[in-house]
Amino acid sequence: MSASIPSPEYIKIHHAHRQFMTPEGGIINALDNISLSIAQSEFITLLGPSGCGKTTLLKIIAGFEELDSGDILLDGQSIIQQPAHKRPVNTVFQSYALFPHMTVGDNVGYGLDIAKVNKVERNQRVAEALTMVGLSGIEQRLPSQLSGGQQQRVALARAIINRPKLLLLDEPLSALDKNLRLQMQLELKNLQTELGICFIFVTHDQEEALTMSDQIVVLNSGKIDQIGTPDEIYHTPKTEFVARFIGESNILSGMVISKSENGVNIDCNGCTIFSHDQTLKLGEEVKLLLRPEHLSLTPNELEGPQAQLTMTLNQTVFVGSDYQLHGELSNGLPFSALTRKTNTPLIKGQQLTLYYQVDALHTIPAKQKSIKGHI
Repeated sequence: MSASIPSPEYIKIHHAHRQFMTPEGGIINALDNISLSIAQSEFITLLGPSGCGKTTLLKIIAGFEELDSGDILLDGQSIIQQPAHKRPVNTVFQSYALFPHMTVGDNVGYGLDIAKVNKVERNQRVAEALTMVGLSGIEQRLPSQLSGGQQQRVALARAIINRPKLLLLDEPLSALDKNLRLQMQLELKNLQTELGICFIFVTHDQEEALTMSDQIVVLNSGKIDQIGTPDEIYHTPKTEFVARFIGESNILSGMVISKSENGVNIDCNGCTIFSHDQTLKLGEEVKLLLRPEHLSLTPNELEGPQAQLTMTLNQTVFVGSDYQLHGELSNGLPFSALTRKTNTPLIKGQQLTLYYQVDALHTIPAKQKSIKGHI
């Protein structure tokens, strides 16, 4: 099955396979024969839970790990035989890895010193790199004299000063507090646009991926479950795994019990859900995704065709301008809604009528396979 980010194929990962032995003598397929094409000048995020293979793939591209089989091409040339220090690739690590005894200027210019760039050009490029990340004028400070966000920017300046063809980022924002992390997400995206080079970003944070990415590659147990834009990944997940992993979700299992020109009725263990998906067949088993924000206590808050269902309220959580409503459907399955502040009393145990956007209801085939991303 084909899965590729739109051409041109600037980076091509071809049938990448990597195994690891466990202490018990078993085998883990960290990368299970995946293929992937990435276009130049895009911000790509590898997203997935711990152990899905995203960091392994990043390390293989960087040259810190080897493939058991497969190939990686950068701008049409295989790089798997090149040692890490000779690849036109730089990496920004979670820990930043700054030299504590060196000034900011010396940290940023370290790669140029190794390359024996003349002093005038070296100092000019250091100044340019620091200006690009918003840190001009602090060349003489030590890393210990910087905030976490400033240290992260220094690590970025050091990574881009050699003008790599590709920048890899291994969860570089995870150590920052929430407000600074949100700020750095926007700054990273702006920097990538300014530089015009490909960024491959690794994270397990769904919000981070949705905020920053041109394309998201969702990995699950060494395989690719889906590749798409943030909008596609969030609103039209192709597998139940993606639907559960990205954002808050209500997922129900059901079977199509009736069909007409207006839509289909799906029985979810005694609870009937109405859908406009005319591709569904009578008797077909499906998974249904309904995001909490697509539900409302009043029909006039929603646009377009609507349907309704009933939920018994178990818990109300106030989150600023919204209420998180947690309860269960008539079939006893847990269900959640997110609604704006309302004058409607919210009492535990009461029956709530919830209205939902029919076109926002997304169906997923009950029988799914992870894709391998073959080109």
